[in-house]
Amino acid sequence: MRLLSVLLFAGIGLAQAPATPTLSEAEVSRLVASARSEVLLEMALFDDRPVAEGYRVAVVERGARGYILTRADTVESGPSYTPWASLLPNTGARLLAFTRGDYLVVDRRVAVIREERMGLPVYRLEESPAKVAALVRQFVEAFAVARPYRIDGLVERRVARWR
Repeated sequence: MRLLSVLLFAGIGLAQAPATPTLSEAEVSRLVASARSEVLLEMALFDDRPVAEGYRVAVVERGARGYILTRADTVESGPSYTPWASLLPNTGARLLAFTRGDYLVVDRRVAVIREERMGLPVYRLEESPAKVAALVRQFVEAFAVARPYRIDGLVERRVARWR
């Protein structure tokens, strides 16, 4: 009886869902850079260098459209790439009071979800068409109601903070 319960307990551990693949920073950058048509990016703070570099390659060198959603209170903070990215061609940036997660979708076929584990970013790959479609729908709905971000007046806004 004891052996049976040990085997059942061990079997339960083995029957768990398979782990979602994770990506390195270089793999994330290459995946974003491979975009052919569009990159949808939602982050509370767009401070991720590998994502920013891949985004630059996708929109500048490959001609993909880029759409950024970020929080209004972090858009112009020190480490944010949003002001820089909003200057790139084919880019639209919008601001929200809050974001629903840190993720990006490449060509509406694959998503990368960024999570924090022990203070470090971990990138999770999502290829399920249903889950990617749900993220796209979430992004499009939020983008429609978000306030457009304009880089014009950035210097004036920064100076006004110190007055």
